[in-house]
Amino acid sequence: MSYRSMLRAMGDTEFVHVYEYAQRSVHAWGDATQKFGSLLQNWISGKEVREDERYPDPDVLDRRHGYQFFYHSHRHATVEHGHLHLFYHATASGNRRYVNGENNPWQRTAPSHLFAISLDSRGLPVSLFTVNHWVTSGHWLNTSIILAAIQRFRFQIEGENSVSAEWLTGFVGMYIPIIEYLLHQRDTTLSKLAKIHGMKESLEDHQHEVLSVVKIDWLRDIQALEKEWERRKMPGSS
Repeated sequence: MSYRSMLRAMGDTEFVHVYEYAQRSVHAWGDATQKFGSLLQNWISGKEVREDERYPDPDVLDRRHGYQFFYHSHRHATVEHGHLHLFYHATASGNRRYVNGENNPWQRTAPSHLFAISLDSRGLPVSLFTVNHWVTSGHWLNTSIILAAIQRFRFQIEGENSVSAEWLTGFVGMYIPIIEYLLHQRDTTLSKLAKIHGMKESLEDHQHEVLSVVKIDWLRDIQALEKEWERRKMPGSS
């Protein structure tokens, strides 16, 4: 299903919610471009990108809301420059308990992988994907828990990465329908593998790193949102 068709299937309330998040991502993108040259430079800061190294180092972490991300590159792809891995600090059941202290702010938690965003050399998102449990460890969160974390996603920090954190907040809110589809595709892949090898073995199967992928075109999807806004004759549309 295309992003445009997903937009058409939404009620007005859900559509406005997605549209507003998309606008946040566009504004933050502009700020990042003006301040750093691109989103990538916000993380890389002019350094030579070395395979498997994380940017920035240490990872970007929102201690209040429990989200974390880092950028790295380890593939030899023609389109992808690298990808952003997004995590949520949670217990195995998906709950987060905040405690004081700089060294261990979350009890019985681990940075559990939500999904990843592939970007090209311009820093434009080109796909979303999920990875198997062995790739990043942490707790293995089921789709309902991840979607709940995505629905309340907010990445707020201070400092030089605040602009890209704002972009990420808008981006996630804009793509919630696609992320849901991505996660269901992950579950479908795992279900097929589990019928052959068992679930525990499938989650640790090093022959299966990426479990689901959805290609996107962020700029085209922004245009699709604008067209759908006009089609619905929302307030402010021509």
